[in-house]
Amino acid sequence: MAGTYTKEKGIENMLYNGELESEDAIMNDKERFGRVRTILMKQLRAKYGDDIANRALYRINKRISEDSLRVKVNLGTINRSESEI
Repeated sequence: MAGTYTKEKGIENMLYNGELESEDAIMNDKERFGRVRTILMKQLRAKYGDDIANRALYRINKRISEDSLRVKVNLGTINRSESEI
C-alpha cells in the first residue's frame, strides 16, 4: 500500500528527522533546570532546523499544560467530595 501512514512509519520518520531527540533534550533540560535554556534551543535549531525544534518544544509544553489541567480537575472533584463528607 503506497502512501499509507502507519504508526511505525511515523515513529521512524520522527527518529530520522530528530524530533524525538529534540523532545528528549528539552525534557531533560526542563527536569534539570526547571526551564528550557536558550542555548539548548539554539543548538537544536542549528542541528534540526527551526520547525522541528519549535514543534518539539510546543508538544512538550502542550503535554505539561494538559497534565496540569487534568490535575486541577481531579483536585476539584476531590475537594468537592471532601466538603460533602
